Amino acid sequence: MGKMMNRLRKKGVFFTFIAMGMMTIFILLFTSQADVSLQKDNQAVKTRINTINDYVNDLEGRYFESVLRASTYKSILSLVFYINETGAFLEKLNASFQEVLINGTINNVPIDSITKKNITQNNTLTYWSNELSRTANDTLNVNTTIVINNATIFQKKPWEIDSVVSINYTVKSDVAEWTKEVSVATSIGIEGFYDPYYIVNTGSLYTNQIKMSSVEFNKWSISQTREHLRNGTYVHWENSDAPNFLMRFDNKMEKSSCCGIESLVNPNAVSPSDQIESYVDYLFWTHQYNPRCVDLFNINNPDTGGGLWDEFAYFKLDFSHFTLYNITSQDAVLTC
Repeated sequence: MGKMMNRLRKKGVFFTFIAMGMMTIFILLFTSQADVSLQKDNQAVKTRINTINDYVNDLEGRYFESVLRASTYKSILSLVFYINETGAFLEKLNASFQEVLINGTINNVPIDSITKKNITQNNTLTYWSNELSRTANDTLNVNTTIVINNATIFQKKPWEIDSVVSINYTVKSDVAEWTKEVSVATSIGIEGFYDPYYIVNTGSLYTNQIKMSSVEFNKWSISQTREHLRNGTYVHWENSDAPNFLMRFDNKMEKSSCCGIESLVNPNAVSPSDQIESYVDYLFWTHQYNPRCVDLFNINNPDTGGGLWDEFAYFKLDFSHFTLYNITSQDAVLTC
């Protein structure tokens, strides 16, 4: 009996060791699998967060700026056609620009319906914001909400337009949420746009595209002036009294401190050709020298055969521009 009990005790101890060993194996096995699964889940979350974070960075670093640049160009182009169609200057450029840029409307009317040009359709900030949201939802399964607060346009350089928009946006996913307010800025060149000042003042009979003159400020001569007039190019003089390009949209013909540009009016393109004016564009239509003919020079000298009247009869300049264009007495005489 005692021997049997000893054998049973030994078997019990043996089975106990087996049970403990199996339990240990199960614990190690399942604990290892749980760790691997958790690591995989963590890595998947990290990867998803990084992917969406890259998308958020691209929104600020590339997409918003690219969309703003394209929409700014289309908006300015539409406003030029709008002025051409209505024959009138804008009341407030910045307000009109913001409305066209964001919604493609002016005074709550689709601007394309007025200009009869399909320019702003699918080119507004609202359209592109919706497209970005839709694409992000389809490709990344995230919800993007974009709110455009306001937009402004201005100039810091003679040959460029600057536009800025304030944007609030939220990106939501299953793992995180990003909410930001950003200011997005871009610049576009003004060359190639038609000058609204010519359009309105001539009833679209005489139009002129912005083209920058390549002549250096100290290289002007009568021959360079002839080419300048012939080609309708524009020049920026330091400390000029001229308006900038944007000021020409709402007829603000005062001095631009940084960015004034000017061209010369071709007397062959206006009626009458002979007017008591300086034929510098912003002076011509503001009549600053009418009737001050004593302050004007005919860029023509019958005694020497010089000047420009063989091609541009009745062309006149005020003394300041007579000097800037480096015209000499051989090529000019006082008007009266």
